[in-house]
Amino acid sequence: MSYGLDLLKIRENSKILLPEIICDVAVKVFTKKNLKIQFYKLNKNFEPNWSQLENLNCKNVSAILMVHFFGYPQNFTKFLNFTKRKKIFLIEDNCHSLPIKYRNRVLGKIGDIGIDSPRKIINELYSGGRLFVNFNQKLNKIKLDYFELKKKDIIKKKLKENFKTIYSIYKFKGNRPNFESPYLYSDQDNDFKVKKIDKKSLNMIKKINFKHEVIQRKNIYLKIDRFVKSNNMKPIFKLKKNIIPMYYVAQTRNLKHTKKIFDWGWKNKIQIVSWPSFYKKFKISKELKSRWEKYICIPLNQQFPKKYGKRI
Repeated sequence: MSYGLDLLKIRENSKILLPEIICDVAVKVFTKKNLKIQFYKLNKNFEPNWSQLENLNCKNVSAILMVHFFGYPQNFTKFLNFTKRKKIFLIEDNCHSLPIKYRNRVLGKIGDIGIDSPRKIINELYSGGRLFVNFNQKLNKIKLDYFELKKKDIIKKKLKENFKTIYSIYKFKGNRPNFESPYLYSDQDNDFKVKKIDKKSLNMIKKINFKHEVIQRKNIYLKIDRFVKSNNMKPIFKLKKNIIPMYYVAQTRNLKHTKKIFDWGWKNKIQIVSWPSFYKKFKISKELKSRWEKYICIPLNQQFPKKYGKRI
C-alpha cells in the first residue's frame, strides 16, 4: 500500500477518506505518509452512507479507500462514479478475498491501485501480500530480497496441516484473547518490511483453484449459517455467487451474547474472532463501539462440524 501511495503521488497533508470501521494497520500506513484521515459512515451492511459522502467537501481530499469487507464485494460502480465526480483516486482493499471476477470486473483491479493478501485466505501460504497498479504508470524495478522462511515457521505449518488435532490443542490452550477489546492489537509494532513473496508461497498462489475455494467456503458457510440462526444471531451478508469471503459475519443480541459465543468457540476449538482492532489514537464513538460489540467473525478456512449447527 505504501508503495502504491507513492505511485499515486498523493500530496502530503491532504485528506484520505477511510471507512469508520477499519483496522489499525491500514490507518497507520496513511498516517506514516503524513496524510490526514477523515472517516466516512457505514450502514449496517458495511456499505457507505452515500448521502453523507456526497455532501462532503472534497477540496483537500486526494483519495477514498473502498474495502470489500470480509470478502463481500462493495458496489464498486458507485465508488467509481463518486471518485470520477470528485476527481479523487480510488484505493481498493481486497485483503479479505482473492482477485475473483465479479460483475465482469476483477476484485483488486478496479481502483487506481488495489491490494490483496492471499496468505490470509489460503492456510498453506507462508507469506503473500500484493499491490495491483491499475493505471498507466511507468514502474521502476525494485530490488527486493525474498521473504525468509524460518525453520520454526515451516515446522509450525506442517504441524497445522498434518496434525490438526494436536495443533488445535496448542492453538486454543490457555485463556482466549480479549476479543471484546476494540483496540486488541493496536499496540503491536506493524512496521513491516517489503520483501518478495517466498518461492514456496508464490508457487502455491499460482496454483490456487478458485472454483475449489468457492465451493469449499460455500459448504462451510452453510454449516455456520445453521449455527448462527439456531443461536439467535443475524447474518450481515448474503453469500453471493462465485465469491471467496474470508469470514462469516453475524450480529449478536448484545455484548453478553457476544462473549458467550466467543467462549463457546474457544472451548470447542472453533475460531471465532472480532474485527477490526481499531487504531488507538482515533477513539471510536460510543455508538460505533456499541455496534461493533455485536459483530462476530467466523473464518471460512476452518472445519465446522455439523454437530455444532444446534443451539448452544
